[in-house]
Amino acid sequence: MTPPTVALIRERLDVAYARISDDDRGAAEGVDSQHEEIDEDAEEAGRPIGARYTDNSISAWNGSERADYQRLLRDAAQGMVASVRVTAADRLCRDVREGLDLVDTFNAHEVRLFSVARGEYNLRRAQGRADFIADINIANKESGIKSERVTLARKRQARTGAYGGGIRRFGWGVPTGRVRSKCLNPKAPLDEREYVDVPVLDMGKPRADEADEIRRWATELLATRGNMAQLLAGINARGVLTVSQADGRILRRGGREVEHSGWNEKTVRRILTAPRISGHAVHQGQIIKWNAWPAILPEETRQALITLLDDPARVTTPGNTPKWLISKSRGAMCGQCDQDGMVTVRHNSKGPVYRCDTCNKGNQLAPLVDEYVGAVACERLSRPDLAELITPPRPDIDVTALREAMTAFQQKKTESSLAYARGSIDLEMLETVKAEADRQISTIRGQLAEAAADSPLVDFLGASTEQAAAKVWGSKSIGERREIVRLLMDVVVLKGDPYRLDPDTLVITPKRAPKAVSPE
Repeated sequence: MTPPTVALIRERLDVAYARISDDDRGAAEGVDSQHEEIDEDAEEAGRPIGARYTDNSISAWNGSERADYQRLLRDAAQGMVASVRVTAADRLCRDVREGLDLVDTFNAHEVRLFSVARGEYNLRRAQGRADFIADINIANKESGIKSERVTLARKRQARTGAYGGGIRRFGWGVPTGRVRSKCLNPKAPLDEREYVDVPVLDMGKPRADEADEIRRWATELLATRGNMAQLLAGINARGVLTVSQADGRILRRGGREVEHSGWNEKTVRRILTAPRISGHAVHQGQIIKWNAWPAILPEETRQALITLLDDPARVTTPGNTPKWLISKSRGAMCGQCDQDGMVTVRHNSKGPVYRCDTCNKGNQLAPLVDEYVGAVACERLSRPDLAELITPPRPDIDVTALREAMTAFQQKKTESSLAYARGSIDLEMLETVKAEADRQISTIRGQLAEAAADSPLVDFLGASTEQAAAKVWGSKSIGERREIVRLLMDVVVLKGDPYRLDPDTLVITPKRAPKAVSPE
């Protein structure tokens, strides 16, 4: 029943208010049950309910806006309400200040307050007001104790490396071979509940197929300098399922079923940079146990990804996802103009063609050019001297020492915050310590990125034939192929036949290995 408007009111009504903090299914079963109890209590008291106010799935003590509660107060202030009936005091409020304000409003406008659990609170008498506030405090205390118990339990679970429950994380959850019974409609009457068997998963072990996918993401992002748009295009092209899609979960918002939205940059970024991906246990945003589980990505790779994805120089503006090997950003040069033009792909009557973005000359068919450039790349990738093009890893970087140093600086930030809270240091000193720690952490992340940034050419070292190189080439995304071409060669496009490819119109210059610097 919807609360009446002022225009329709002719006499003051006895009204009911119901609220539940968490309605996962959106079926309003909790508030409906409260209204049934209130209706029965009101009928027995001879004061039938004339209007209902309901706030479903809204907490009374986390600052959430309760629309019907506010409407109830407004209607009471306008003289529309004779009495309010609830199942218990904490349905109205769990904050003492809010409770006192409600008492003032109800007393000012002669509104009586009834509870199914206690009867009438005589708000005009000290004892009635004390009983109401005491019941609010008891509910507040019980909620606080429960919250503290849950927090401590979650912290213990994190410290021991135990899974804390919730939705399965992408990359984790290996079937154990056991099953458990799950109720599909736990709030239904006992004789109407439905059960299904679901597999029991070991959430401390990486799921092989999803872990491999995560490693592929990391490799591609490091190889393509953080090209997230290209990565997402590849994920969608391969038909990679999210956890909800893979596990057949039904998503609901506001009680209504909604479609799975698929992958996005925020989700991929969160997976790749979360401490859990390197096997660390986290509680309230802080790592409290290192190496609690097997790592999917090494810590140095995770730090390299954090550095890369936080780099302001990384291109993040939306645009067309590249589909061609040598267009613009990985660019081939135009060989027909003197303005250092670069070729990009345009469409004409012949299809997609490479054309100079400055002089508009060229018009070479893009599919044929890409096929030829790819063949040249595979031939180069199959040579035994490929290793000379690969920048060797930094042997001077001690990854373990850097990780320990980063942990020490993070601990220093925590200790300085505690010192400030105790009054041992002032705000200026706190900000100085944190700024220096952040600077050092940023430097360490940069060094870790250098240690983890493998060349995309590494996977071709075992390909001794063009056929073997072509097989590896075929497994790479277009973003990785574009980066490989950039590392292998410079391409200049001349004017050619608009209907076939003439290799002589593509000037390809192989890149040479950097000369070693001899020690003095």
